[in-house]
Amino acid sequence: MNIGFVGDIHGRVLHAIALLAEWQQRTGRRLDLIIQVGDLGAYPNPDEKLLNEKYVRLDPAELDFSRMLKAEGELADRIRGLREHELNPIYFIRGNHEDFDWLDSISRHSSGTVTVDPFDLFRYIKDGTIMEVCGMKIAFLGGIQTKEHEQKSINPEAYEKLLRQPPGEIDILITHDAPYGIGTSYIGETQGSTLISQLIDNIQPKYAIGGHYHHRIGPKMYGSTTYLGLNVLIDLRKDGALRQIKSGCMAVLDTESDHVDFVIDSWLSHIDKDFEFVSYMRKLGSHSLQEGSNG
Repeated sequence: MNIGFVGDIHGRVLHAIALLAEWQQRTGRRLDLIIQVGDLGAYPNPDEKLLNEKYVRLDPAELDFSRMLKAEGELADRIRGLREHELNPIYFIRGNHEDFDWLDSISRHSSGTVTVDPFDLFRYIKDGTIMEVCGMKIAFLGGIQTKEHEQKSINPEAYEKLLRQPPGEIDILITHDAPYGIGTSYIGETQGSTLISQLIDNIQPKYAIGGHYHHRIGPKMYGSTTYLGLNVLIDLRKDGALRQIKSGCMAVLDTESDHVDFVIDSWLSHIDKDFEFVSYMRKLGSHSLQEGSNG
């Protein structure tokens, strides 16, 4: 079984879809499960404040989530074809840059996961959910640690639920925030969350995967737990030009060999500032991978 992990996207869902499709085509391996670690940029109906936000004005692709929800014509056909023939659903948790009210409203009556788009490509996973896949238990916790409780904060009820899990019961812990001490900010502050550190210490998952800090971290060992912090998908320069997809914004766990590693291949740079989804997918071709389930 191959599990793919994707770092912070910040709205650029079409870039992420292309990344996943090309990785599968180049490697000839199917991603049986795909997990995105928050800051998907799930804003279905951007308001005036968001439309005029600095980085959105510099790069409209930050609103591609909304564009995907309303897709028509060849854009919709391409996304639908990828979902039907190549890509399994992409499960995502909340980060600290999402429409929290919308996510709450669509998941209020869900037991754990809910489809958010007309293609059944992206599925939101509520905090505290534990998913069992092929004998593995995967736990999910979105949000970040904050001084005062906010919508973007770690959910205390979900946190306590996961904290009560027996040591070693959880195979993979997915969080947006990272354990305390994973780095230092540009103003000298220690990065990471003491809550996430405590959670890892208590439940001792085999793997812990997170994002949020926009650089590649690890693999680092926390006791018996291997932690990987994923890079951001794409950075934006101050002049608005897009850099290429970042090395280490994706990682893959092969459960048969029990090996996890970052994707750092040179072809990642092909998805750059000139990327346009429909044209890119035409060029990539539609060589479907028939192995594995469609989820």
